[in-house]
Amino acid sequence: MVLSQAPIPAASSAQTRGASPERPPRLPDVVAERLQNDLLAQGLRPGDRLPTEPQLVERYGVSRTVIREAGRILEQRGLVDIRPGRGMTVSKPDGSAIVQHYSLMLGMNATTFQQLMETRLIIEVEVTALAAARRTDEDLDELRASVGRVERHMSDYQVCLEEDVRFHEIVTRAGGNPFFSWFMDPVNTCLRESYRDAGTYLASLPQTLAEHGAILEAIAAGDSNAAREASRAHLNRVVSQQDELVPGREPR
Repeated sequence: MVLSQAPIPAASSAQTRGASPERPPRLPDVVAERLQNDLLAQGLRPGDRLPTEPQLVERYGVSRTVIREAGRILEQRGLVDIRPGRGMTVSKPDGSAIVQHYSLMLGMNATTFQQLMETRLIIEVEVTALAAARRTDEDLDELRASVGRVERHMSDYQVCLEEDVRFHEIVTRAGGNPFFSWFMDPVNTCLRESYRDAGTYLASLPQTLAEHGAILEAIAAGDSNAAREASRAHLNRVVSQQDELVPGREPR
């Protein structure tokens, strides 16, 4: 991997004297931005390994401490993974940082479960319609397998909840646009983590299965209108049960 060889310039004397009304960026932030730009320019893929720490020190002309902090910044952005003995590798985008942000917003009551569901409803309904037009045989096999696993574990809250989320992730992926998954998967994960009442969830599971079955049937038939309506009916029903599924959240 070839990275830019030019060292990071030091802050100007004007910056250090505070002549600029804007505070100059910290050196680790500058290095992180430079490293990110270099990685993107090289077209690296998930799993590719970055140069070693000594190599990065030499190439950017900064200390090990700066390189390590820059690496942590990129890790927080979800761009790299850092593991002892392996250094930094390019990570696979998974939306985990977005999940943390959404969860924090919900936890601080900055947003509500209903608002998150409203966002999901507007987007996922149309994605499901696209899935009916774009799905592959593999998508259908995965959807059927997910429904089947729930049918075999109707009393297992964790298994059913995981498969519930997985079903929606497969539908989103079948929509044929990676941005759908990058946006919706964190939303669905955050919603799953918000559920607190296993009894209510399991009690409504037969209805969830029937609704998932209707969505699957419409997607399998390639009927976008039916898929859209089945998805809307399912998500509206979940919204109607929010007080039971996510107790204890104050309305806003």
